[in-house]
Amino acid sequence: MKIWRFSDPDDSAFARASRRGTWQGEPSHRVQPLVLEWEPGSDVIGDFTWPGFDSDIVITERVARRLRDAEVSGFELGPVTMVGLSLVREPDQRVKRVALPYAGPRLSEIWVTAWTHIDPARSTARLAGTPAKWEASGVERRDATWDPKRMQLVRTYHPRLAGQGLFVKSPPGIFRVHEFPGWIFCTDETKRLIEDGQLTNVSFLEMGDADR
Repeated sequence: MKIWRFSDPDDSAFARASRRGTWQGEPSHRVQPLVLEWEPGSDVIGDFTWPGFDSDIVITERVARRLRDAEVSGFELGPVTMVGLSLVREPDQRVKRVALPYAGPRLSEIWVTAWTHIDPARSTARLAGTPAKWEASGVERRDATWDPKRMQLVRTYHPRLAGQGLFVKSPPGIFRVHEFPGWIFCTDETKRLIEDGQLTNVSFLEMGDADR
């Protein structure tokens, strides 16, 4: 059974948001509610919104209901609070942005409650750097690097390599991995459930396999 990482498709047709004030303590920990500020560019709410570089996911009630009806485990619905512009200057009214007070579909955070470890003997992952952090190789990924000559971002795609990636044991439908806490993972079944529902503004990266 394959495992997948939830990923922001970076679709400019949908509204984007940034996190605000969601950490406490030293070292800092994410706390609830998830506080977000809508960015300029679009006022169309996708079924998925990405306020934290794939580490946080906001979903509409349509997604929540589909996951709940299928009894997908490993998460709870967390509260979302929205704040106004952090900039002092007046916003440009010609630029689209989700208006406050918010009047769109009900939004919740996917608050992941299930955690697991990789199998280090089977996974192509290693500790590197100072302080040491886990790095994965052989997983599907999309990169973007700045080309100073062309003055633009150059996007590259790397598919998962056969037999490589992260290997875990019997995860629930949605989960995090201790060695890679900034990513949110799901199983094949959860991925198919979301894709079959034609839910918007979400993509997946193939990260490895799980024992059933």
